[in-house]
Amino acid sequence: MLVHDPRQSENRTHKSFQIMDVTSEVIRDYHQSSPVGTVQHPLLDRGSATPLHHAQDPGRREEEARCDLPKLSTSASQPLNSDDSELASEDLSMGRELSRHSSPDQSGDMANTKLSGPGGRTELSQPTAAGNFVDSNPWLQQVLHKSPAVFAPGPGLDANTSPLLQRFPECCDSTNYSPDVSLEDGVFLPGSDYLELHSTLRSHLMQEARSRYPSRRNSTDSAGPARSSLGREGFTTVPIVQLGDYEDYSLMSNNQIPVDLPKDVEYVLWKNWLEEIAPWLDKFDSQRHFQYTLPVMAQSHEHLRYAMLAVSARQQEQKDKTLPIERSLMLYHKAIQLLLPQLPTRTTAVIGSCVVLCVLEMLSCAPKAWRRHLDGCAHLMQAVGINGFVGGVEQALFWCFARMDVCGGLISSIKTLIPVNHWASMIDLNTDIGLFQSVSTFETCANQAVYLCAQTLDLLAPSHLLGRAASVRCDPSDVAYMERWLKLWRYMEDWHVKRPKEMKPIVNLPSTDPFPTILFSNAAAISGNQLYHTAAILLLQSKPTNVRLDPKPRSILWHARQICGISMSNDHHGAWTNSIQPLWIAGQWMSHPSEHQAILRLLEKIEQECGWPTKWRAVDLQEFWGDLSQ
Repeated sequence: MLVHDPRQSENRTHKSFQIMDVTSEVIRDYHQSSPVGTVQHPLLDRGSATPLHHAQDPGRREEEARCDLPKLSTSASQPLNSDDSELASEDLSMGRELSRHSSPDQSGDMANTKLSGPGGRTELSQPTAAGNFVDSNPWLQQVLHKSPAVFAPGPGLDANTSPLLQRFPECCDSTNYSPDVSLEDGVFLPGSDYLELHSTLRSHLMQEARSRYPSRRNSTDSAGPARSSLGREGFTTVPIVQLGDYEDYSLMSNNQIPVDLPKDVEYVLWKNWLEEIAPWLDKFDSQRHFQYTLPVMAQSHEHLRYAMLAVSARQQEQKDKTLPIERSLMLYHKAIQLLLPQLPTRTTAVIGSCVVLCVLEMLSCAPKAWRRHLDGCAHLMQAVGINGFVGGVEQALFWCFARMDVCGGLISSIKTLIPVNHWASMIDLNTDIGLFQSVSTFETCANQAVYLCAQTLDLLAPSHLLGRAASVRCDPSDVAYMERWLKLWRYMEDWHVKRPKEMKPIVNLPSTDPFPTILFSNAAAISGNQLYHTAAILLLQSKPTNVRLDPKPRSILWHARQICGISMSNDHHGAWTNSIQPLWIAGQWMSHPSEHQAILRLLEKIEQECGWPTKWRAVDLQEFWGDLSQ
């Protein structure tokens, strides 16, 4: 470090410097005590999964992973490829036991940690208060030092520790946390049972997706027509996967997670599923697999039964804030306990449980933390080979997940987790559109709107923030972008012109008080048309400057008013849950206070009636609009 000599005059040229050794200060900064109540590795910042000075250097991260640092996470038994490394490096380590047990005299003081030995290997010096605490806690020793042994619950473990993690504490893979975990994340708060269970499930889903097992057996419990070869070839004739070590886990005593669910309570939860939740998820499916097929399948698959009941309970808790979350937590816990040993079978029921649990997590998490609540299921679905044309209940599961995926992409201005070129033919855009048009049902037309919105995200999200504040891509020399934009726009307009009668409004009144009245006969038409208008706004906003469209397109404001009018004219709760991001994008184009107030009232109504969080988007819009009183 170079320091100016104080003996020199300020107006003279600097001619001499003093060289100071600040190595000890740098080391001190690395090892400052964590705040009271947490125990944290000294080289990790609370908001980052990587050492501060190497946060953007994957090569250094891999090198440090080989050092003999106290381990905060477990790793898969097989090597990770580059994609896996990216997934692992983006997450933040967290532990419920650490935060719960720490006290002022056990504040994670790591000041005595020192760097020594060749290669910068880290060693721990004399035991500290935190070190004594770790030494006395077998559960923490298992997590921090990655002991290969798997131990059964014993007197050394905290009685409040999840039995699921007592049996498999290494399942809480601390490499699999998003940086968003440092923010408020609904019920998935640091140290909570919900977060602990989510991390366990996510870790196993990732591991199963990476596994080298033969893909899956021919699932005899699936409903609907035989699977199409699209995305399924090679997945239906492999031998049944042996459960192996999972079998021991499945024999774990169910008494460890008691589920005292009276029959009258279960009746109420199932009734809520059939009348409220299933219509959300079946809104693009006239065969209503979530209402008709999954409840029957759940009678012979306990993990699916508990997953569905957990979603129903959680939705009731979201609507009535006076209800305690313990009931949904208990059901969520039981569903995961029963699901984990079945993951290697990759049956339709297993995929169904994973998708249903994603619904629970999207309903309960902080919206901007959505990615880590979906990515595990996304990887498993890709590994299994499910896409939008496999038929039967699995096709319904795919499109349910795809709608959540698009919703997340609109929230974060990123591409979908399942690449959109894997949704249909896996060939190209033209072939995909041909496949959609070959099926003459209005539900397929609605699914095509989801697909086109995902294609819009795939085109724009890498370099755009979605919304009115986004920068416009206008480089005339970007021929590839212009050609892809034009092709996508033509398919969008073709969709709107050729949509079947079921996808068109039955009442359309061009009212201005403050929005038009646009009534549809079904939820697929409501949500499908909203997604079309959303994609149209994003494409028009990013239109290349040297492109001239003929015929001249409708204005962005027209599309925005259509989105608002559709939501205010149709009360289908399933369509409402899909309308929050379109309303956010459309609302940014509204300028009159009456329009602002109408949108805010609608968002409040959606949360009150459906239990789906909307307040965060209302706050975002208010900040964008400014003072509503002016």
